[in-house]
Amino acid sequence: MDRRTLAGGLGGLALVVAAVVALRSGDAPDTLKKEVADGVEVVALQEPMKPANARAQALDADALQIAWNGSASAYEVRWNGNEQLVPTPEVELPGLDPEQETQVEIRAVSATGKRSEPLKIAAKPQDLYNGRWDDQLVGQPDRFDGPEALEPRKWRVEAEPDCLGLRPFGPGKRIDVDCPMAAFQSNTPIRFGVPANDGAVGRAIISVAGAVESSHVRLTLLPDPWQYLKETDAQPKGAVSLDITTQGTRIVADPELPRTGKQVTLGDAPMTGLVAGVRHRWEMRVLPDAVVALRDGVVVAYEPVALTGRVVHPRIRVDGGGFLDSFGVGGVPERVVPTEVIPLDKDVDLPQDVVAVKLVKAQSDQVAITDVPLGAGRVPADQQARLVVIRKPESRPGALPRLVDRPGGIKTGGPRLHVMHEDGTKPPQPLPGKGRVLVTAEVNAIGHRGIELELNGRRIVALPTNEQGPGVPGRHEFWLDTADLARGSSSRLKLSVLPADGGEPVIAETVFELG
Repeated sequence: MDRRTLAGGLGGLALVVAAVVALRSGDAPDTLKKEVADGVEVVALQEPMKPANARAQALDADALQIAWNGSASAYEVRWNGNEQLVPTPEVELPGLDPEQETQVEIRAVSATGKRSEPLKIAAKPQDLYNGRWDDQLVGQPDRFDGPEALEPRKWRVEAEPDCLGLRPFGPGKRIDVDCPMAAFQSNTPIRFGVPANDGAVGRAIISVAGAVESSHVRLTLLPDPWQYLKETDAQPKGAVSLDITTQGTRIVADPELPRTGKQVTLGDAPMTGLVAGVRHRWEMRVLPDAVVALRDGVVVAYEPVALTGRVVHPRIRVDGGGFLDSFGVGGVPERVVPTEVIPLDKDVDLPQDVVAVKLVKAQSDQVAITDVPLGAGRVPADQQARLVVIRKPESRPGALPRLVDRPGGIKTGGPRLHVMHEDGTKPPQPLPGKGRVLVTAEVNAIGHRGIELELNGRRIVALPTNEQGPGVPGRHEFWLDTADLARGSSSRLKLSVLPADGGEPVIAETVFELG
């Protein structure tokens, strides 16, 4: 299921218009004509300004991340005969020739579809790619490029059955998380060693992109042996997390961990959080006296604490959707063995291919670990315990998660309506009977051809949004004169976003009373 989390709205509007003209000049998808009823004023939009300060980097040898400065509603990006509309000043272009220079043009786009002059940049992925990214990792990083990446010997997945999928990424695919919450527990522990050249005794690295404005990714290092908890269980003492949202990045540590007073200089990254549809690489670097967060190699956060244990277990939680690309750990090399956790809500027969079995029982903040004899045959039920089973390396416990193919593109949300009187009064309070009312329509769709406003079934505004190309997410404002507003009764305001293909419009409605 695709999430559409940007839906919402505030308030509503009552408006009586003496005469409303016909606002469509035809039925064809490209014939919407701008029409505005009496008593309605369209707030003029600023001309789109040319973007500035383009910059490029490469997380892979065949992909480019392009970022720039700008404050437009959205942007049009062109390269190699391709064209893409993006809602933020950043884009990722996968599937490129590593040795060929890619010419990129970026234009700011207004809410009515007008384009600015292009900002141009040329880059060759191979020249920007840093092949030493993974030198400090133990073994090869996990690439979330298909169901085998989540095979049970490496990962335990906690999510709704149909919320994980495979989304196109260049010539391949990556795992798309499209559900309120999904947790991924790695069976690969991080064992701290002697400090590396950068001072780290251990590390975890994740490459991930956001889905929508509410995306939230948390990478937690759980002290041994608490990796067998469920996501709904309370987080144990001694844990530390890398907390990433679209607003930024921070380190969240258990307040009972020892404080060290360590000072770390932050970098000058213009952005520190998730970006919808664009991967970035975060590193959680554990020092003897601090935990440091880096985004694309730039320090963006730290916490001056010392972890007390020598072994931790990484766990990834994604809220609100996301795009998993890769994951890796660094520290002392340790052979990964297949691990399965079995709840003891009923009697359990030991599998035939086990090489070790442990009983983990948690009570309050204490944990007891007991070896189970392999000849025990059956372990009795215990609601407070779990069975940790270590199988032979060639065996595969459980089944792979179900991953369905999903279309590419950036996810968008539904439209939103906001209503406010010019004196600042907002619903649910009745608006004053004098002055003007400001209606704001926030459109999050990509590729639409126009919008319409209706009052009680009558169209009062028709506005094309494809002046120089397909429409983009944007903000439209309209002033309404209260002289003709009906007092003391409820009326309905309806916003329709019209697709370019002539399909069913996307609707937002609200009801409002004028006092």
